[in-house]
Amino acid sequence: MFHPLVIRTTIHIEEKNEIRLPVIYTQNGVLKSYLDYSIYKRNKSMSWIDASARAVCLLVEFVEFNSTYFKYPADLFSAFSDKLFSGTINQNGEDPTGLRWRKRSIQNGNKIISYVTQYSDWLCDHKELNNKDNLNPWREATSHEERLNWAAYSHKHKNAFLAHTWSKKTAQDRNKSSRNVRYQQDHRANDNNSALNRFPDEYIDDLIHKGFVKPGVLATAPAYTRLELRDILITMLLHFGGLRRSEPFHLWLEDIELHPENSNEALVLVYEPEIGQSPVSYTNGRIEVREETLAKNFQLLPRNKYEKSKKVYAGWKNNKLSPSKKNYMVVNWFEPSAGEQFLFYWRLYLSKQRVSPHKNRKHPYAFTNQFGDPYSIDAFERKYKKAIERVGLVFEKDLGTTPHGHRYAYINRLEKAGVGNLFVANAVHHKSIKSQDSYKSLSPKEIRSEFKCLESKTKRILELRSAYE
Repeated sequence: MFHPLVIRTTIHIEEKNEIRLPVIYTQNGVLKSYLDYSIYKRNKSMSWIDASARAVCLLVEFVEFNSTYFKYPADLFSAFSDKLFSGTINQNGEDPTGLRWRKRSIQNGNKIISYVTQYSDWLCDHKELNNKDNLNPWREATSHEERLNWAAYSHKHKNAFLAHTWSKKTAQDRNKSSRNVRYQQDHRANDNNSALNRFPDEYIDDLIHKGFVKPGVLATAPAYTRLELRDILITMLLHFGGLRRSEPFHLWLEDIELHPENSNEALVLVYEPEIGQSPVSYTNGRIEVREETLAKNFQLLPRNKYEKSKKVYAGWKNNKLSPSKKNYMVVNWFEPSAGEQFLFYWRLYLSKQRVSPHKNRKHPYAFTNQFGDPYSIDAFERKYKKAIERVGLVFEKDLGTTPHGHRYAYINRLEKAGVGNLFVANAVHHKSIKSQDSYKSLSPKEIRSEFKCLESKTKRILELRSAYE
């Protein structure tokens, strides 16, 4: 039996306009309807497009390996969604379908259902089909489902900036309906203790000054010959600037400058990779976005628009940007003295270690590899892992020792400093003040310490009471 494949292919949309998109190949050739859909959705992020293609490919695979006759598309999709969560392998290890699917997590299964539902909705609109032809059609909600719909609506309404513009009549009509296949509810307690995911602050100095060292170089050698300054700078942006792992890789040389309020501190501006305003040095004084400048001056795409498999790829979240029309976010140093240390190492890196781009491979990015090409996230993570191990730590998410653990640590330090949620949200460029809640929790060690304090207070209260009796 032929397994359908997702292969990224160059698509010619019109003359002199081409784009690389995932194409689903079946035993009957290209799935044309999905190709049309991916072209329609081509302005979505690459990660969204790839995930959508993989989800629809799973559906195609299920259809091709399943001999059961389904009278309606909704019956097919219902069976497909069941197998996502239950798997196709029975208790005896047998699988009559040949798919060999394992059980998927509720989160992963719900995402697949969402991607396929969106594709089916588009297909029905595009071909002017009826609701009954939809894989996941609308139907009348049960009373329980309607209550769940209103609960979800209330949560969204409460946290939406433009909630006052929402139509109550539209909400009433929508909440009386339900998809035939709904997302599964995860009633388990959230066991993802974010406190375990944050980098241990007491090791940051060792990581910077003892982890990122060049092998074989004497400890007495100057910093610029002994230390891997590029990797130190990126780590400082993560730990003291709270950036996500991918964000330093979007920095251009001109994005790091002297702070206007303190000439000893670095001002780092991380521009949105597509619509961020370009430095005028590249545009002859014109106002131009970075996607345009990269195309005209360097024949490059923004790093978030490449395939994930490419070394140059760097992701980008939908961050809150500054009020400026230039579309950037400011790195907020905490502690502020880190901005001065960063500037010191940045100057050393520029003068002693940075490899300039090759004349035939020019680019504007701040961090480069040994050939002068844009430094990749994978290369940084390899260096970072070795640095972690040099200081006696184990590279593991649950220990907070992966690059993303520094963002958890940054938010935790702000929380301990006593600042409010609004301040934290602005510091880490979250659009919602609730976004950072997933980064906050107490570790077992901290909980134990709190209980010891409570025990001591209780003992003192009891002692005082017995003294007065």
